[in-house]
Amino acid sequence: MPKHLFYASLQVLKNIKIGIFISLVNILIQGVNLLFHNIIARNLGFVNFGNFGILLNDYTIFCAIADFGMLALILAYFGKRATEGSLFTHILQLRILMSATTAALMIGFSLLFRRNHDILFGELILVLGLFFQHSFFDWYFISGKFWKKLLISKVLHTISLALTMEICLCLFNFNTIHSIAFAMVVSAVPTFSFGVSQAFSIKTLKLGRHFWLFSRLMIKSAFPYALTNIASYAYLPVGLYAVSIVASPAFLGAYTFAHRITLLASSLMVYFIYSSVLTLHQSDSSKIRILDQGIFTLFVTIALIPFWAAPNWVLKIIFFAAPWTEDSLLTSAYCLRILSFSLVFQAIRLGMISTLLKEKRTLTYGFFITAGGVLNIASCVVGVKVFTPDKIPILTLSGDLFLTFFLICYFIKNRRIGW
Repeated sequence: MPKHLFYASLQVLKNIKIGIFISLVNILIQGVNLLFHNIIARNLGFVNFGNFGILLNDYTIFCAIADFGMLALILAYFGKRATEGSLFTHILQLRILMSATTAALMIGFSLLFRRNHDILFGELILVLGLFFQHSFFDWYFISGKFWKKLLISKVLHTISLALTMEICLCLFNFNTIHSIAFAMVVSAVPTFSFGVSQAFSIKTLKLGRHFWLFSRLMIKSAFPYALTNIASYAYLPVGLYAVSIVASPAFLGAYTFAHRITLLASSLMVYFIYSSVLTLHQSDSSKIRILDQGIFTLFVTIALIPFWAAPNWVLKIIFFAAPWTEDSLLTSAYCLRILSFSLVFQAIRLGMISTLLKEKRTLTYGFFITAGGVLNIASCVVGVKVFTPDKIPILTLSGDLFLTFFLICYFIKNRRIGW
């Protein structure tokens, strides 16, 4: 093997190693969440678990709106300065104001679009979750490099989540969507309280003229980050909404299990993007190497073999407490086998996305993400009127296909792809 290809192989293997390490750090909370999703599925049953999936989708989208790209902006432009003086006070005030504004939007959305839905009361309860998010103060800990405090907050949330959910789900047998939503909010309160004790100041309650000038500048600057963050929900989550509109409750429930697994795996892919950005900063190359992309895509493809070869066993292992029937397991396995191809598309474009982020081409990245998301929504809207519900998982991959194609064309046009 030529020397430059050998070093390229070492680089991508380093990306994989760092990505796996960062992913494992986050497995603690993800593992506890997954455990209690099992019990939630058992307590709610298939139909209500499908509705619960829609509730979680709605909530995560409004969390993205509340953040509005601020976390990325704070880390990119302020760093440790964000934890000191008037800048710290203004940022904290803005975070609270954005949460309050988003809470009003979520209440309006719930009353307008969910008023006859089983998740209405659960959604109104999760409005409180916008204020008591366990990650509300993450920007403070990360910006100040207070790693011990960040670790304490994560461990505290894991313990709180485990105890709250065990008491509510197992001891008191909560089996309604709104009661489980209430338990979720309560589980985040101790971590939020820890953040308040570390980062809250009485000055936060005083809004002066400088705050409004600062807010306008921050919202304007954060718009590209917010666009990419919010537009990312126009991909896999859209499929769940499409299923909820045209498919039977039984199909929605089965689809939700496959959807949750794919979203979990997709969230882990983000950490590989972070690792790729870190290693790109150590390289002077401005080109995307086909070998790097091929090795990483092969790595992801091999990891996904169980999803294609034995999806029913994957579902039974991960959701071991779910009330499976032969038909529901067959349907969920079919959906998982198709949705997992989204992860292959994500692997193919990982190097291109991390390169755009490294070069701070946020507007370009935001444009591609938005364009792919709009086309994905259009495909699902048109598709559900033409095809049967079982084709929706395939339609949901449209956005991934479009985005990957757009990025490849962009890098080829700019002659930035090499071996």
